[in-house]
Amino acid sequence: MSTARVTFLGVRHHSPACAGLVRRTIRELRPAYVLVEGPADMNDRIGELLLGHELPIAVFGHYRGTERVATSWTPLCAYSPEWVALTEGRTAGAEVRFIDLPAWHRAFTDRPDGAANRYADAETRYSRATERLRARYRVDTVDALWDRLFEIADPDGLRDRLDAYFALVRGDTEADDGDRAREQYMASWVRAAVAHAGSRPVLVVTGGFHQPALRALTAAPGTSPGAEPAAWPPVPVPPDGAAGGSFLVPYSFRQMDAFAGYQSGMPSPGYYQHLWDEGPDAAAKTLHRTVVERLRARRLPASTAALISAHT
Repeated sequence: MSTARVTFLGVRHHSPACAGLVRRTIRELRPAYVLVEGPADMNDRIGELLLGHELPIAVFGHYRGTERVATSWTPLCAYSPEWVALTEGRTAGAEVRFIDLPAWHRAFTDRPDGAANRYADAETRYSRATERLRARYRVDTVDALWDRLFEIADPDGLRDRLDAYFALVRGDTEADDGDRAREQYMASWVRAAVAHAGSRPVLVVTGGFHQPALRALTAAPGTSPGAEPAAWPPVPVPPDGAAGGSFLVPYSFRQMDAFAGYQSGMPSPGYYQHLWDEGPDAAAKTLHRTVVERLRARRLPASTAALISAHT
């Protein structure tokens, strides 16, 4: 690689804490390139993606051929780290690029779990590592563990805690063939960006599960002085006789909700919007007030004594 500095940020998709870290990092680094986990076949239409949309939105990917049919969604909301990487990167003057395979690629469709969402990292949610951490912090779900460690914790040292967490999770989980193909492809984008950036920084924002592998795959010797920059990786296209592509579509918090079955969702994503906009204390009060208003609107008991107890 050249002398450019590469910063890898492993994130949880749709995490306000991770989105805030991405924003702070871009403002500090002023990178030449911001590389984001997302469908590379959208790179020619980044401008369309960054128009004044009402969030959340999603990139809908589809494929139809003689041997298979596939659909997939890449959701983005205001506090998605990937969305913040794109918008803050563009504001900072960086070149922003998606670096993952298109969603119709076999790396996504030929999976044991038949995942329909790009950001479906369920393999990280049930590993032995998270089971040990849940026992250590006495919480019953991965979501509660995540909130305890990251969302409502002191932001100081957040990046180091995330690195340790994702290294532990990846250490207990073996990637399947699809993830390995994706990581090889994403690594080729990182190497090309480093070659083009010269001495300027490059920021790479991906799901934390992929971060340790990308570090290893891109830890190669430097290029010789005066060498031509590496070519940008080609974007796969559907074979002859097949149709496929990516399109922007409206989305909703209901569709993003982990309780609705979205594997990489946060539970009650509307709450995390308040967390992103207002901070943890104000978000808790807003949640409390909203629950009470909805209970009373449905004529369900919500006494003052019960509210004081819940607040306490």
